[in-house]
Amino acid sequence: MNKKQESSLWKSMTNKASEVRENIGKEVSKASKSISNKSSETAKNKASEMEQFITEKASNVGKYFRETAKKSTLKKQQTDSEVWQETENNLEQEEIYHIFVGYQTANQGGTQKVTLKSGKSYNVRIRPNSTEGSTLRLQKCGLQGNDAFLVLHTFYNPELNLDRRMNSLVIRASIYERSKTRCLEAYNRINSGLQTYDLAALNLLDFLVEASNIDSLIGLRYRIASENSRWVGIDKGLEQVLDSSKLMEVEKYNLKATYLYIKFAEPLPNFDKFRQLDAIILNSSIAPELKDKYLLASAISMTLRIDMLIVNLISSSPEIDNSKHCKYLSVYQKLREGATVDNGIIQNLDSVIFEAEIPRICKILY
Repeated sequence: MNKKQESSLWKSMTNKASEVRENIGKEVSKASKSISNKSSETAKNKASEMEQFITEKASNVGKYFRETAKKSTLKKQQTDSEVWQETENNLEQEEIYHIFVGYQTANQGGTQKVTLKSGKSYNVRIRPNSTEGSTLRLQKCGLQGNDAFLVLHTFYNPELNLDRRMNSLVIRASIYERSKTRCLEAYNRINSGLQTYDLAALNLLDFLVEASNIDSLIGLRYRIASENSRWVGIDKGLEQVLDSSKLMEVEKYNLKATYLYIKFAEPLPNFDKFRQLDAIILNSSIAPELKDKYLLASAISMTLRIDMLIVNLISSSPEIDNSKHCKYLSVYQKLREGATVDNGIIQNLDSVIFEAEIPRICKILY
């Protein structure tokens, strides 16, 4: 074989090899892209399923709270319809607070500090053997001298070994041993009603519980304890700032009162203090994750207040015919949901909202 033929042969082989490499590269790229897309799609589906799962469970918490309060009161009374109606009305009129009590306090009894919407705090005596749903009444301690009604939540239960079930859940989880230890430490703190400083472990523990097939009521009780642990951290941060401030006592009470509405995800009573409260939280030494939690709750509480003001305005506005109040409320509901509505009605509703004597922030968000 002469040099020219040899060169031609090697060139041909080199080109062929290069072509093969390119084809293999393309196939690998396609396969990689396909796997990546499938993995991404699977991850999205799993995330969506988990989000829906958590949302459904979380949405049951409020309902569970209310039903617990009713059942705890009603089981000590007669069951005829008149008593039921009377109790229902009393619960609607009274202030209801949901308080998490640590295991030891619920078991042995003790005292726990409770702050009410008046901004005042009380050391409440917890009876020994207080179980989930136990109730306490603080006479004339609520707003305008009304009674305050406490519903107690706890992991203490002499009949169910909840600790064993939670510990078993963590130990069997497919996570590192060090992570298991941190999760168990986080659980011990939330079970005791204390602040959990290891938020990463608490978040992981939340995920393990939500993703498990643990009994739904136990899961809800865990969620209450977990949320309480985070709010205890925010409570402490706010308390430290107020204790070191030069604010008058009445101002501190007002800030604490506003904070309680935000903490319990209820409409703000007014807009006077919430901006100041937001600034205090943001400039405190509270962990960034807890600040985010507070700010989200603050936004929800503010939005609920705005929504309430707009609904009340539409319901009572003299600019709207009495026969059309329901129609305009329906239009407002559709606007909130992002649905398409009649432009003529929107213009009329715009006029009512923008000319009304309501806080400017209501008009901006509307």
